Amino acid sequence: MDLLTLVREIGKTPDTAAPDRIARSREHLLASLPDGPSRRPRRRWVLGGSAALGSLVAAATVAAVVIGGTVAPVVSQPASAAAIDVLNEAAGVVITGVDPAVGAGQYLFIRETFDLVRLWDIDDDSDLSDPVTGFNSPLLKSSEGALFLRGTRDLYVPRDRTGDWVLDDRAPTEVIDVVGDPGTLAAYERLTAKFPESDADPGGIEALPGGLQEYDPKTTEDDRYWDQFRESYDDIPREPRALLAWYREHLFAEGDDWVVFQSVGRTLSSDVMPADLRAASLHVLGLLNGVDVAGKADTVVTLEMPVQQGGDDDFGGLLVSELDIDTSTGRIVGVRESYPNHPTDLWPAGVPWVSWKIDVTVVDQAPTP
Repeated sequence: MDLLTLVREIGKTPDTAAPDRIARSREHLLASLPDGPSRRPRRRWVLGGSAALGSLVAAATVAAVVIGGTVAPVVSQPASAAAIDVLNEAAGVVITGVDPAVGAGQYLFIRETFDLVRLWDIDDDSDLSDPVTGFNSPLLKSSEGALFLRGTRDLYVPRDRTGDWVLDDRAPTEVIDVVGDPGTLAAYERLTAKFPESDADPGGIEALPGGLQEYDPKTTEDDRYWDQFRESYDDIPREPRALLAWYREHLFAEGDDWVVFQSVGRTLSSDVMPADLRAASLHVLGLLNGVDVAGKADTVVTLEMPVQQGGDDDFGGLLVSELDIDTSTGRIVGVRESYPNHPTDLWPAGVPWVSWKIDVTVVDQAPTP
């Protein structure tokens, strides 16, 4: 299923409550994908910093809309006091200036590790997951096997942001585990042998002048900055409620706290926005309904937002989005999307359908494109 097919499937999903909102959100999500459907066929996920709705966010959000139609918070009460305390603490740390110091000639190195579950129908040797998003189709009940896949993608950001950023997407996808029919692995290997670019992109290293992601001139896509809102930084409000209104307008998310939670969370994980805007954005998350603390491990606190989906209930209806915040740095270091009520033995309970882990360090050099 390519991205255009995904759009058509979204259009078929009943949403009598808010069709205009979903349509606007869909258009914005798809327009925000740094790797449009007409580009070379490589893994269509990127570090979230390309846009407030970078490919990962867009993919996850679009997939959830496809699966469930409308989404609504499971609870309508404001964010819990515990969640607000965590966000206030993280925002305070960001303002104190704990960001890694990038010296002359050095780079801010952002590595994102991406895990997903893909289901397969061994009978007709087909992958039942969308190649763009990793989203498992409603045909999941006919699958006999599942693959747990992992990939990495690296971004090098120079001290002088006007210089060349370097994006490295050469790492092959790693098969972490196979569940169900062992023939699933052979089917996957046949796919990657036939379409090597679906597993890795040997030429997938490129320079982004000033962080600008260039597009194939044959497509209708425009070039975009990796941090999409860069040209608006001076004008974006820092007062949290005004900033929330700004995000709602520019993310086409009026009244949809889940879109804001996902989108702002993914944007923050990239660490490329100004510190004061990152701090204000953390406060924005505390203004959303249904946000609560799900757990804590050392200095990392997990915030969650559960949403109930309407329409197709193949995944059990309930979607739980999570953000891991390291309160010692104020950074978002992990993102997960889970369907705890999924009805398949091939998808072990507690395993997210998609997740990201983000590591940020400073390095002395970047690979040469």
